[in-house]
Amino acid sequence: MEGVGIGDNCLTAPPWDVTIQAMMTTATKTRLLAPLLLLLLLTGRLAAVAPPPGEVAQSSVIDLPVVIGRPALSLTPVGEGFTKVTAITHAGDARLFVAELAGVIKVMQPDGHISVFLDITDRVLSTGGEYGLFDLAFHPGYSDPASPGFGFFYVIYTTGWDDGEERDVDYILARFRVGSDANAADAGSETRLLVEGQHSTVHKGGALEFDPRNARLYASLGDDSGYLVAQQEDSYKGKIIRLDVNQVPQAIAGDARVFARPEIVASGLRNPWRIALDAADNRLFIGDVGDGSWEEINLLALDGDDNYGWPCLEGSLVNGDFTEEAACRRPFTPAIYQYAHQAAPVCAVIAGRVYRPPHNPDDGRFIYGDLCSREPHALSLVGDTWQSTPLGTQPEGLFTTFGEAGDGTLYLGSFDDSKPIYRMYIP
Repeated sequence: MEGVGIGDNCLTAPPWDVTIQAMMTTATKTRLLAPLLLLLLLTGRLAAVAPPPGEVAQSSVIDLPVVIGRPALSLTPVGEGFTKVTAITHAGDARLFVAELAGVIKVMQPDGHISVFLDITDRVLSTGGEYGLFDLAFHPGYSDPASPGFGFFYVIYTTGWDDGEERDVDYILARFRVGSDANAADAGSETRLLVEGQHSTVHKGGALEFDPRNARLYASLGDDSGYLVAQQEDSYKGKIIRLDVNQVPQAIAGDARVFARPEIVASGLRNPWRIALDAADNRLFIGDVGDGSWEEINLLALDGDDNYGWPCLEGSLVNGDFTEEAACRRPFTPAIYQYAHQAAPVCAVIAGRVYRPPHNPDDGRFIYGDLCSREPHALSLVGDTWQSTPLGTQPEGLFTTFGEAGDGTLYLGSFDDSKPIYRMYIP
């Protein structure tokens, strides 16, 4: 998606009525998407963070029938006034934190009250390409005074300028600290852990996930449209990296650039807009936005080091432009699931969350969707095969991210302006 880091894959009518031109050239898709979707790079009051489905008034629930004989997925609007949502998460309590593309993070209280937690719009580049504030992750020890991560959270964003012909843009992975008010962060506490110069307007990645067991932080970087850069061992682009953030000095802030030493744990990725760590099964799901043919979901064992083949491969398709490259003459790890653009009105995979709700923590289904079809799916391992089951269709708008509350409840965020987020009930 463009503008949210998803990729170059949608041809849009109005944003609520998306259609697909399956085999658009990359150049055409890039030109059309950039103004609408800063996606991958993807207020007021309502009722409190929504109660269980049975306790919600029917008028506030959107029921999405899926398959005859099955219960319906329901989406409950929560809050209002959110614009171009890129992340929804929690800090280990009942609050929800919602990140917006322009550089604002809002906090919603259990009673529905919404306020600004962090505003860094003055340093976030969010227009003109797949730029913006992409993701937000709280340190597992955020609320523990004895933890080295006490009060710290992490974001990814782009900064700099791009006038359409020339650009000076950086991808930033930064740490911030909460202020004296638990509902307001200190915008001046920024410590930059990673600064990667960007040459293209697209393919930024931008996902963050903590392993709660050891506080290792996983981050995704797109390939920045670099030629074979996803296969280059001396570049972080087109990779998943892992950082030991507890080793970064706590006192350094402001303009200081503290370059942590990331470890590359996955390579050969094009635009990994969203990742999802499943500590229960020691694995990481990676949604990699495809080019002209395939969207794919990859699976990384947390003790592994896999290469998924881009640009030598797109899904299982061999890219003829790279067959003579030495970097492409190696074994690659296949995607666990892929789907074709020609099969349906699809354009960009929105990898989601592993579903372990309070009433069934052993569920383990991977919930994902597609930007243009607006259809959430559940991916499950049946025998030796990963099978995808449709759950329903978001009735309007483009959803850009799946989020999670502290109790495991899932949420959808949209690319629309001044809208709610949606609490998901998945049967």
